[in-house]
Amino acid sequence: MTCAQMGGECDAKITGATQDEMIANAMKHLETVHPEMAAKVKAMPKDDPMMVEWMVKFKADFAAAPEA
Repeated sequence: MTCAQMGGECDAKITGATQDEMIANAMKHLETVHPEMAAKVKAMPKDDPMMVEWMVKFKADFAAAPEA
């Protein structure tokens, strides 16, 4: 998946064998390349409706993504 497919701002490729690994790698990318966005994501409660909606979409997209 790309950063943009995960809600980010660029087309950098994010990889991960599991959903948790993919999220961790995406956060590392955000912290390095998009620190302002990373700070916003970290500050958002996990039960925030936006985060809940993002997680539902991410899980569906991850399941549909072709294996690398």
